[in-house]
Amino acid sequence: MTQTENRGSINVLLYSDNSEVRQMVMDAVGVRPGKDFPTINWIEAATEAGAVMKFTENDIHALVLDGETQKVGGMALLRRLNVENDNTAPSLMLVARQQDEWLAQFSGATHILTTPFDAVTLNEGIKKILR
Repeated sequence: MTQTENRGSINVLLYSDNSEVRQMVMDAVGVRPGKDFPTINWIEAATEAGAVMKFTENDIHALVLDGETQKVGGMALLRRLNVENDNTAPSLMLVARQQDEWLAQFSGATHILTTPFDAVTLNEGIKKILR
């Protein structure tokens, strides 16, 4: 049994300035990515300040970050969280170009998905970071 399976629910911070991207992620994964996983409490953030505040105010178990977010992208936010916090939660980075995967890895992403991705691929990515 994994660490996440011992909890009834987990908090996942979902960062994107695009409400359609946030909704797509939540619709694809739902409230539980699989029968052996706890339920997900999605905590949405559209700005860097909001994401940092929600990260510090909540017990965040995982992060889903949109690398294409304007002003401060998901990679910059993850790098900041990694620098400012001792133990950042596992993360799934969504990137638009395969060439950006190295930057996502540098920022500390646990798993990276390049668009286009479908609901099945996204759900599998969530499962990987929750294991």
